Amino acid sequence: MVEAIISGALLGLLMASVFVSGGALIITQYITPDSSVIKFFNSRRRPTFVVLLLIGIIYMLWSVVGIIHGAAFVLIGKINSLNGLGSPNLIFTLLTLILPGFVILIIAYTKKPALLKTLPIILIFVGIFGWMMPYTLN
Repeated sequence: MVEAIISGALLGLLMASVFVSGGALIITQYITPDSSVIKFFNSRRRPTFVVLLLIGIIYMLWSVVGIIHGAAFVLIGKINSLNGLGSPNLIFTLLTLILPGFVILIIAYTKKPALLKTLPIILIFVGIFGWMMPYTLN
């Protein structure tokens, strides 16, 4: 269980780095000098501190998501450990695919141009938590 928590936290940090860098690439396309986001950060005394604080929070949240996935993998592995979909634990991989599937449907329904920009981050999430975690922990 300790290995699963540590592995989950490390994979969560990996996903956080993808999320921060990919999110920055997506967001910078929509930010103009007159946007409310720029005005908000310029009105603060230390905009660098605010941005670094947000990045730190993102890294902590993804670590928690990784820890939860690691614990879930151990619990699901004790119940059922069938191979399938190229993963050593079919049930865990299928459960991991549910959330990204809903996110893709929501983005496709609301903003179709944003889907192509967010799809790589979503697929990396699936790869990290759906396949990389089971192979790391087996």
